Amino acid sequence: MTRHRSLLSVLAIALGLVAPMAAARAQGPVLAGVVRPPRPAPGVNTIAEVEPRVARPPGRPCVAPLFAPRQFEGVEPVAFSYAPPADCPGPWAKVVLEADFDVTAGRQFDRTAIIHLGGVNLYYGTTMEPRRAIAPAWHVERDVTDYAALLARPGAGEVLIANIVNETYTGRLTASACLLFYPASTGAPVSTAPQIVQPISDGLAKLSKDQDRLARSVVLPTNVERLVLDVIAQGQADDEFWYDCVPDALASEKEGRCGGGAFRQVEVFVDGQRAGLAALFPWVFTGGINPYLWFPVPAPETLNFTPSRVDLTPFAGLMNDGLPHRIEVAVPGVRNYYLVTATLLAWRDERAASTSGRLLRNTLGAAREKTEARRVRTDQQGLNGRIVTRRAQDGEVAGVLQTSHGEVVTAVRYAMSFSNRQDYVSNDKVQIGRVRQSTRMRILTRRTDASGTVKRLETASYPLNTVTRETATPEGTDQTADVDLTLARTEREVSSDGRIRFRSLSNRVTPTARGQFNRTARRFQNASGTSVQRFRFEDSELGCYGRTVVVKDNAVAAARDGC
Repeated sequence: MTRHRSLLSVLAIALGLVAPMAAARAQGPVLAGVVRPPRPAPGVNTIAEVEPRVARPPGRPCVAPLFAPRQFEGVEPVAFSYAPPADCPGPWAKVVLEADFDVTAGRQFDRTAIIHLGGVNLYYGTTMEPRRAIAPAWHVERDVTDYAALLARPGAGEVLIANIVNETYTGRLTASACLLFYPASTGAPVSTAPQIVQPISDGLAKLSKDQDRLARSVVLPTNVERLVLDVIAQGQADDEFWYDCVPDALASEKEGRCGGGAFRQVEVFVDGQRAGLAALFPWVFTGGINPYLWFPVPAPETLNFTPSRVDLTPFAGLMNDGLPHRIEVAVPGVRNYYLVTATLLAWRDERAASTSGRLLRNTLGAAREKTEARRVRTDQQGLNGRIVTRRAQDGEVAGVLQTSHGEVVTAVRYAMSFSNRQDYVSNDKVQIGRVRQSTRMRILTRRTDASGTVKRLETASYPLNTVTRETATPEGTDQTADVDLTLARTEREVSSDGRIRFRSLSNRVTPTARGQFNRTARRFQNASGTSVQRFRFEDSELGCYGRTVVVKDNAVAAARDGC
């Protein structure tokens, strides 16, 4: 299958999944429940939404524009000036980013879309591809309450949508964005947002090989008591299809086989020590594998990435000494290439001029690796055989802090497992590629102080199965593609008094595309796609929401809600 790649020169509905539930329960606003997106009607062929909107507290928000509707053409970022709403000075219960996009009918690649303010990422996603007579328009939201310290002051930002428009690629992209500030009230208390919001990347960093790292030295106040890093790492060019990459010995630029192997993840380092991990979801953009797979139902998070939050609190006792400390982000296996953005968030102990502590232990080592290539051979027809890649990684990072409210011990235990099996058949009549991949991450965080222990368990499971087949014809190739992709995350927190809160999300999509690729016209012809998407979100406080969308011939055949 010819892989449809995006051209680029250089947040998933947050759903609170990266926010600490303990803080949300203790001082969070009263929310109205799950906010469902409009249900798509039968026949819709532009976009069918399943992901819920960001839940809001009661009250009328103040609106601060970031940039008005405008078309994006070219590769240079567009600057904008930001000012917080004068009639809503804060403090706030919640802050939500809203952005709207549309692309005209015609021909255009999917494009990466990024909004930064003061170097801090507020939104990261990709765009829908149009068709000759289809002009998609869509809406995204992200909870940015934890960035309130940044949003409280004026600043300069930029938006990047690198879109090339010419006689061939005619689709024109338009976007706008604003921030909605919900004032604190009796029913919506002030959020427990961090006092420090510091960019690590100043926008984007490009990683092109294993040794590349996003790195910055930071100096923190002496009274930090909690520390996290929000990270987004997006594969571009060859690394857009990292799950299909092979060991370097089998890589071939001529044959379109990317190297580095089939494993990627985010690793965070503090002063040279491995400090945390984040599993990478295999985002598939609307031009990925075969574009007829993804309209009107895109793959999970395609239009709105969710940042990974890495807890660095065990290192707070080392980093609050007023001296420079180095934060680094790496993506093992990267070849060509990853774009990475990261933001450091720090909560201060406002009742103490300083906190002291130390790292108790760090057993988080490098991943254990095993790759087997069984009877793999390459010839003029391509690659034949099976490649199996396995990775496993575990360990615990723990630290202690002396604070104004006593001694606090934070321990974060990681357990990651990964497997990828690739099967290839290549001859003069047919080329078949199969990928079967599993990514699992389990993170258990324990925070112990005088009141007891709070336990928070996060799990992530990202199974991906793809089958592509190309059969040679005089005009080009008959092509088929089948994908089964699931994003599944859960959180369960037990407070020191025994109260339990849980949250789960599952988003599974199973599309199939059929068609012919005309070599001369460089287009898919007689192509169509079918798909089923099943989304389910459950929260012990917000309730439950589910939606199933059935697609036939790239139009909605049915949509139903219910858990």
